Amino acid sequence: MHNSQFGIPEIFDNQDTGKLATLYNDIKFVLKVPIVNFVFRTLAHYDQFLTLGWNQVRTNLLTQNMEDAAAQLRYPHLSFNAPQIKWNQFYPKETIDRIKGVLLVFNYVNPKLLLMTISWEEALGYRPITGGKKIEGFIQAGIFPGFPKPHMIDIPSADYSTKVVLKDIIDTKNSYDAASDYRALACFPGFLEKTWPSLKEVIKTEEYTLLGHELKENARKLVHELSPYPIRLTSEYLQTVYSPGEVAGIMGIISMFSNFIANLIIDGECFRRIVMDI
Repeated sequence: MHNSQFGIPEIFDNQDTGKLATLYNDIKFVLKVPIVNFVFRTLAHYDQFLTLGWNQVRTNLLTQNMEDAAAQLRYPHLSFNAPQIKWNQFYPKETIDRIKGVLLVFNYVNPKLLLMTISWEEALGYRPITGGKKIEGFIQAGIFPGFPKPHMIDIPSADYSTKVVLKDIIDTKNSYDAASDYRALACFPGFLEKTWPSLKEVIKTEEYTLLGHELKENARKLVHELSPYPIRLTSEYLQTVYSPGEVAGIMGIISMFSNFIANLIIDGECFRRIVMDI
């Protein structure tokens, strides 16, 4: 379990055992990425919900329908002018390629995570996903061979300047912790220090707020219009397993992450533009 002054408890995929280890491996297999994202590591404390919730969305996530839906959310349009940074003055080519690879992993998976959290949000909010849409095909499960496994910095043991930047990111984004994306990028010395000021200015804009809302609403529309399989998770069912307070906690985490992930899709596009021309 990860505990620090920064964040909320989570169970990492090198700390899982038994059924959770099997579930984490399946999540990576279906989502095709070598990482178990923050939303799963947090919900792992509600292991019965995570198993049930994952099994409800899993089949849809294996369809071309959801692959196409994710593609519609990826690389959003925004008026961000990337700062011109001569990265080859700071890092060797191998490190630059590694940074690009890490960004590719998160930019690929975040739209899928948004579709997943929105599906849960809709079902638990009495707007069940009815399914029944034509299946456009199935995707080949399994982690993409070219994806690097992102390493995430251990915040308590990070150097002072990295801690300062991560704390500013958390404060600026009004979040409880730094997302996996930022913790992975913090492993490259100086990268966040050079890029964060530009992103911070974007985050303060009305355009950023509106685009985050638009991404969520588009995801909501897509899961209802394109899902072949129904998602009928209900808060009443959860109350047969959890106390009302725990159910409220689960729903609060899902709502928090749907906002969190929508904004990370925008952040990821900004980072992509910053390194794309190297």
